[in-house]
Amino acid sequence: MRGILSFCLVTCLASVAYTQYWFGPKVGVSYIDHVYQDKLYKDTFDVKPNVNMQYGVAMSYTATDMYAVYGELVYERIGKRVNDIRSGGEDVNMSMTNHFLSAPVMLRVTLGTVPFHYYVNGGPRLSYWLGGSGKQFLTEFVENLPDPEDTDAAIKDYTIKFDRSKVETNGNTAYIDRPNRLQFGLTVGGGMFFDIQGGARLQLDFRYTWVHSNMGSNSGPDDINFNYENYRENFEYYHNIATVGVAYLFGYNSELKRKGKSTSKESNKRKK
Repeated sequence: MRGILSFCLVTCLASVAYTQYWFGPKVGVSYIDHVYQDKLYKDTFDVKPNVNMQYGVAMSYTATDMYAVYGELVYERIGKRVNDIRSGGEDVNMSMTNHFLSAPVMLRVTLGTVPFHYYVNGGPRLSYWLGGSGKQFLTEFVENLPDPEDTDAAIKDYTIKFDRSKVETNGNTAYIDRPNRLQFGLTVGGGMFFDIQGGARLQLDFRYTWVHSNMGSNSGPDDINFNYENYRENFEYYHNIATVGVAYLFGYNSELKRKGKSTSKESNKRKK
């Protein structure tokens, strides 16, 4: 029992001694794969992986030299393009870009010595679907044109809406009846960081995320502008995401700040 108490005391003292906060901007490039529940859909339509960007801020609370809690708040773009396999995209050609606000929170284990440190981390990730936009082309659109040869005029731009009351009658908005706006995922990865002059830190991160939530449910004709004669948008899919990111972090030590204030007070007392 005494040994356990001693261990806990040493751990607490070490946590106080090494308490450090890091924060700063972060950018990344993601390779995104779309995983559909309906295998027949993937046999009919070609949905290629997408490469896109993310931007945001990174934050880290370092308890000891080895253990830390690391988190981010990032804006992510996730796009997709859908072509029908039979005609190679001549009959169905759809594109969509969605916008997310994502927050992974991970436990980090750090190895290595100054100035290079290596780490592994993992934990949950929450994302909120902000909205999206895209373009639609179907051969059935051409049939209603004054000039059937003007296929460019058959391309429809749209903005995604989650509120039916905000759908425009001119067809420039697309309503999703059952979106899954809050999405859960699991993130694992690793990387390295090294200390640079001025008390800052440069971090290179490699990460893989399994998103466990579908984009939504296929609810039928209420999906305005997504349900056509020859094509119906399928929202029952999720993403697997591989990301390479770079962050520039600034350090803040709360203990040194307190010690600095204490020293200042003592100096003022002596002067008096």
